[in-house]
Amino acid sequence: PAGVRLDTLTVKHIDFQGRTHEGVVICNHIIADDLRAIFEQLYKEKYPIERIRPISEYGDDDERSMRANNTSCYCYRVVEGSTKLSKHARGMAIDINPLYNPCVRRQKDGTLLIQPETGKPYVDRKKLFRYKISRSDLCYRLFTRYGFRWGGDWRSLKDYQHFEK
Repeated sequence: PAGVRLDTLTVKHIDFQGRTHEGVVICNHIIADDLRAIFEQLYKEKYPIERIRPISEYGDDDERSMRANNTSCYCYRVVEGSTKLSKHARGMAIDINPLYNPCVRRQKDGTLLIQPETGKPYVDRKKLFRYKISRSDLCYRLFTRYGFRWGGDWRSLKDYQHFEK
């Protein structure tokens, strides 16, 4: 969108096998320093993030990126079911380990919309499983310390992967 300046960050992260990788985060310059500090701390603490690649490596397909459990920030798109640009379109939101932390929304017909669709086994947040973001999780604590809001705290839907400013 007009007036949005994006930065490209290279960040180190530990994958699910404990190996170090360099990932690429494209974000709004306003949150670049915060993200750099958060990812440095996550790396230092060996917090597992499977992959961090720009959405363009998935053909700009958000569902494809989420199914690959790809952590990403900038994605030019509207909010599902609306014409309003998402915080991702402004580079002001990031999704962390989205397969294990799906977005869950009850539709008007009562059915659940789960994104990614393959995230269904991880919808029940009372279950114990690895890579789950909760209020006690290091990822949650770091992002909220830097002033990000967590989609897992929302009432109308639960977006467990999502942090935004």
